[in-house]
Amino acid sequence: VACGGLAFLCWKLYYTTSKHSVPFLRVYVTAPMCLVLAVLFHPGDDWFSMQILVSYTMFQEAMGLLPQLYLMRHMHEVEAMTSHYVGLIVVARFIRMLFWGKMYFLGEHFLQLFFADVCHTLLAADYMYLWMRKLKDGGRLIYSQ
Repeated sequence: VACGGLAFLCWKLYYTTSKHSVPFLRVYVTAPMCLVLAVLFHPGDDWFSMQILVSYTMFQEAMGLLPQLYLMRHMHEVEAMTSHYVGLIVVARFIRMLFWGKMYFLGEHFLQLFFADVCHTLLAADYMYLWMRKLKDGGRLIYSQ
């Protein structure tokens, strides 16, 4: 019920967004790309397993950041709450990479899932640089020049 209500609100309030992402960053492009990546890079030895779903969600999280970064790049000044939200998401992915590293040293090998988090962190590297500079110096986050 909640998902249906949220989808209805997104459809009804679609006109209120000021900028839309480019076609290659929309879900009908990123979702199949993530599915291919999940099939190729999933934990386990079986060709088809439920681990593909876990891998898919992690790749979809990484690709889901691309439209946000694109819109922030083109809006010049990023709002404080938005900048902190995206920055903390990337920090959480970095902490999760530390978790995958610990699991590797304990004998559990999930390098494919670690690869998804590395992709996520690399995609947001320039944003993190600007966000850390904003936190250090104060002031506004100016993402584009």
